Amino acid sequence: MKNLYLLFFVIFFVACQTKKPNEKSEKVKRFGWVIKVKPDKLEEYKELHANPWSEVNAKLKEVNIQNYSIYYRDGLLFSYLEYTGTDFDADMKLMAADSLTNEWWKLTDPCQEPVDSAEEGIWWADLEEVYHLD
Repeated sequence: MKNLYLLFFVIFFVACQTKKPNEKSEKVKRFGWVIKVKPDKLEEYKELHANPWSEVNAKLKEVNIQNYSIYYRDGLLFSYLEYTGTDFDADMKLMAADSLTNEWWKLTDPCQEPVDSAEEGIWWADLEEVYHLD
């Protein structure tokens, strides 16, 4: 009987430790960004995001982005996303090479401008995470 319990425990332990076929090997990485929205373009920006292109949404998922949100307050857009892949830079290059995503950005980029504290060449500026609760 003791061996049966031991066998059950080993099988249970191994089953709990085994990754599912599509499970990512890396932890989820969270990103927060901020950018200004031009006051005269706010409604246009909101309308674009009220009806996002399905191909752009599919590309975001393809490059391992999930739980992506954009918030607005006092002339600023705040974005939050979770990245589940293993090579963020490569995935972002893949997205940037996508022609439909570039067409989308041609519509959304004129609505935005970097915050004053953004480094040269940085569009959406990083936010520092100061708290997270899973």
